[in-house]
Amino acid sequence: MSHKRFLSIYDEYADDLLSYGYGLGFAKEDIEDTLQDVILNLYRNDPQLKDVRNVKVYLFTALKNRLMNTTRRQRMDSLDDGTGQFDVSVTVSDLVEDEEERRQLKLRVELGLAQLTPRQREAVYLRYIQELDYDDIARLLQMTKPSVRNLVSKGLMEMRRQMAAKDFLLLLLMI
Repeated sequence: MSHKRFLSIYDEYADDLLSYGYGLGFAKEDIEDTLQDVILNLYRNDPQLKDVRNVKVYLFTALKNRLMNTTRRQRMDSLDDGTGQFDVSVTVSDLVEDEEERRQLKLRVELGLAQLTPRQREAVYLRYIQELDYDDIARLLQMTKPSVRNLVSKGLMEMRRQMAAKDFLLLLLMI
């Protein structure tokens, strides 16, 4: 892999990968170390990438797998069974001009997300924040595509139930 391509991939995905690692509940230092390992491994194993359909999903999967391997089996089980954490920090776009209103909407959206199971939060995050398609999310979460669709749908329905109609409509416009 050329240095230019390698740096381009790093620049394009590093922030998203760090955010994903934070969402999974890992410490900043662990995420940064693991991300460096994943990116270095990508550089070393470039010939293997010719069969990779989606580099972003490949990197998300590699990061999650490597982070999981660095923790105890109990931590991995808690994430897989939905009892672990998946935290999302919401960025409210310029759809709301007033700073105080923007802050309030951000808080209400985060409260709506907090009502979801960690697995639902992760699926909604991957679908709407990272804009992955359902096939890619299914591979990443080791689920079937219909299960992922169901998980995202139930998450959105729960958020709709928890949030005021105006807030939910703004959320849909943001995502």
